[in-house]
Amino acid sequence: MKTVFLWGGVGVAIAAGIFLVLSLAAPSNQTQSTSSLSLPISAQRDHIKGNSEAAVVLVEYGDFQCPACAVYAPLLSQLVAGFGNQLAVAYRHLPLSQIHENAEPSARASEAAALQGKFWEMHDLLFEKQSEWARQSSAEETFIGYAASLGLDEGRFRSDLRSDEVRDRVQEDSISALADGLSSTPSFFLGGVRIPNPQSYEQFRQLVLEALAKHGSTPESAE
Repeated sequence: MKTVFLWGGVGVAIAAGIFLVLSLAAPSNQTQSTSSLSLPISAQRDHIKGNSEAAVVLVEYGDFQCPACAVYAPLLSQLVAGFGNQLAVAYRHLPLSQIHENAEPSARASEAAALQGKFWEMHDLLFEKQSEWARQSSAEETFIGYAASLGLDEGRFRSDLRSDEVRDRVQEDSISALADGLSSTPSFFLGGVRIPNPQSYEQFRQLVLEALAKHGSTPESAE
């Protein structure tokens, strides 16, 4: 049931593997759900893809070393593209460091990239290359190489990667996740309410349509 027990043998490109990962990632019940996020969404603070003033916001608490999170990443991008200005996706950190050695360092890498305006580029690269760095005993130099490939200032990235500012930013997300009763990744909140992990794009799409309907919004597009 818990995503935390999933490991890197999942083949993202294989349909059966994708279904298995999404199935195992889905919570069996909603007993730990909260009616609202303990840490409200902020356009100034949160990493948001899509329209920051959208009628509906989907929040993911994720771990860059989590295989299921890597599977969901393209689905979330597809949702943003499909719903246009009516949906925003926010990413927050929940590094499962007890089982994922590089969860915390990869979260820091994304935040160090964010300080140079490249959070989503690093986000996508970390998931795309997850199998490359996930089992490394020390992935810091790999992340620095990714930063260079994104055109970031390598010296600044190296310094930010180890900074208190970046550490505290990741920790703040983790504390908010614990306050919301989360212990697995990915975990999703839609319109401030925790939802079971959808097992396909179509299930995600239907949930967003329902959330928009509650806001009295008619989807502009949702292909």
